[in-house]
Amino acid sequence: MILEIDAGNTSLKWRWRGSAASSVSSLRQLESAIADARRPDEVLVCNVRGEEFEAELTAWLVDKWELRPQFATVARVCGGVRIQYPDPSRLGADRWLAMLAGFRIAGGSCLVVDSGTALTIDMLDAGGLHLGGYIMPGLETSRAALTRDTSIRLAPADAAESAAPGNDTAAAVRNGTLFMLCSAVRAALERRERQDENTPVILTGGDAAILHAFLQEEIGRNGMQIVPDLVLDGLALACPEERNKNCATS
Repeated sequence: MILEIDAGNTSLKWRWRGSAASSVSSLRQLESAIADARRPDEVLVCNVRGEEFEAELTAWLVDKWELRPQFATVARVCGGVRIQYPDPSRLGADRWLAMLAGFRIAGGSCLVVDSGTALTIDMLDAGGLHLGGYIMPGLETSRAALTRDTSIRLAPADAAESAAPGNDTAAAVRNGTLFMLCSAVRAALERRERQDENTPVILTGGDAAILHAFLQEEIGRNGMQIVPDLVLDGLALACPEERNKNCATS
């Protein structure tokens, strides 16, 4: 039995491998959720919350089960994906794991889009070479920045998401932020398809369904899919036995 944890910026997603994932907001809530579980064989973790969270999680697991977790660390070559960063450790583990799983699904050139607190877009060519990517504020982060730094106030949305031009200030903000992110994904895809036509888009993250609805409408593509647990799926490729088979640090 393997416990997999994706410690993101705003939520903790976890699952027993082979089961559906659940989401909590804090380590304390995770402790409560699995309080009665039997000791797993392994605990595999993607952590972007920093060293303090890593220490807290490790201390809890050692105390509970006398088990140290395995934290995903980026390898230059793994699962067919090759990283070009001069220092691969500077690439976020969540982006890397999503690319490993996305490339496995696509089997070639693909665009991996993770839409959460931040929107990340990563490009892989047909041979698994990471061509680089983009990081920008996510949907709610963008909206929060506008309301924090301006006099604009957004009431709770009373209508479905839209990327059409807004007819009042609140709608212009909501629709404009969605339009901005969809446009970024569309432009990145157009750039990738200059070299590899029919590049599929793999979407994950909390706002994946919203982006999917509008990108499908805008682009009219069948090669676009939502994979809700892409980062957790990547853990199975990177930690730790599969890493020994597939990964290299240089």
